[in-house]
Amino acid sequence: MKSKKHETVVLDAGVLIALALGEGFASALSERIAKAEANYVCTEIALCELSYILCRRLSWKKAWGKIESLIKSSAVNVIPSSFLWMNAAKIKCDAPIALPDCFTLAAGQITGGAIYFARKERELLDAVRKGQIKENFQFLE
Repeated sequence: MKSKKHETVVLDAGVLIALALGEGFASALSERIAKAEANYVCTEIALCELSYILCRRLSWKKAWGKIESLIKSSAVNVIPSSFLWMNAAKIKCDAPIALPDCFTLAAGQITGGAIYFARKERELLDAVRKGQIKENFQFLE
């Protein structure tokens, strides 16, 4: 397979959670990340969501260990919220979707990257259908 290292892929919190928990539908993406086939990024808010979900399922110590490993590995780079908040606010103004999803979409706008969500979310699909969201994104599941 030809390398797409120049391509940026924005990962939503749901994707990060699926990867961290080893969910089957995320295995192909996990392999692509391990091979560094693209430049993978996420938002600070996605990391926050990943942290509390893992904490609830595992423990804070195990959750933080996974977060630290992810950050130190540089397999997924983190885009600071200060670069995203204005675009995220505009998206939220236009569409009744979750604020963390707005940050993920804003990261896609800013990087020009592909946007991945874990599962089909009705509010995202409704917003696209109504023309409130114009960004292209994919669902892993």
